[in-house]
Amino acid sequence: MIWNNVRGHTEQVEMFRRAIRRNRMSHAYLFHGPSGIGKRLFAGTLAQCLFCSRIPDDEFDACGECNNCRQMQAGSHTDFHEIGSLEGKANLLIEQFVGDDKHRGREGLCYDISRSPMSSERRIAVIDDADRFNDASANSFLKTLEEPPSYATLILISEDPDAQLPTIRSRCQEVRFAPLSEADVAELLLATGQVESHAEAGSVAAVSDGSLSIAGQLLDPAFRELRQTIHSTLAMADFHSGDVAEAVTGIVTSCGETPAQRRAAVWAVRFCIEYFAGQLRAGTTEQSELVGRLIERAAETTRQIEGNLQVPLCLQGLFHDLNRLARSPV
Repeated sequence: MIWNNVRGHTEQVEMFRRAIRRNRMSHAYLFHGPSGIGKRLFAGTLAQCLFCSRIPDDEFDACGECNNCRQMQAGSHTDFHEIGSLEGKANLLIEQFVGDDKHRGREGLCYDISRSPMSSERRIAVIDDADRFNDASANSFLKTLEEPPSYATLILISEDPDAQLPTIRSRCQEVRFAPLSEADVAELLLATGQVESHAEAGSVAAVSDGSLSIAGQLLDPAFRELRQTIHSTLAMADFHSGDVAEAVTGIVTSCGETPAQRRAAVWAVRFCIEYFAGQLRAGTTEQSELVGRLIERAAETTRQIEGNLQVPLCLQGLFHDLNRLARSPV
């Protein structure tokens, strides 16, 4: 069964199976949920099931062997269209939907969808990064969304449905996708060869928020070093807060421009919270009140960083207070 390749979204699979059997498929869907949980994979698998020429639609599966399935697997199906934000561009562009000035109305996603299917009875379009519409691209797409051809299915992929224009959101059936389980993330990390051991897979999955994207970030050497530095520091009975803050700030700074540094700093704080939470779960300390205060102090630093306070000052204050609180009587 092709759906065995899709982890963690059995409820959504059953929803579509029921809709197809009752002939109640919508013309447009808004898939939303955190990044890295398989929304694009689900959309592509859904399309392959609908295109498959050997297995009836109401069985909601794909053979993997017919011409349509082979085209989908090769990324060359003539009736499947997928766009997303281009590299270096902050928004979806009007040209992606209706063509550039020279070819306006004769190129782009809306033009492709308007043509009759070539290899099947459907055309299916996936708009990734749907949170990145601007006014021009949204308006160019809206007419197709309002009056799609009878054979068309449109799938928008979003992290935040509130980022959608009401005129777009109201014309889509929303499908919410939840984060993956820790077990699913760990198994996928092992299956894709991103980690070598079950222990490492479980450790990364535990702080991945159910997202393979986040898990991939955590496997970056800089993040590994950051996590190891913080965990080894907090395991000490006493540490020099200035030296630790300097070391952590150096790793954070190496992560790139200011937005990337802030994200890394937030992860540094999360690694602190992860360490303290692990103490509570493992029962390695009877000082639950103290650990609770340490976690709250770390959470305060996250709020400071997200409030655009200077990252080095936030980290200096955090490690100074963690060292002080850890040495103070409960």
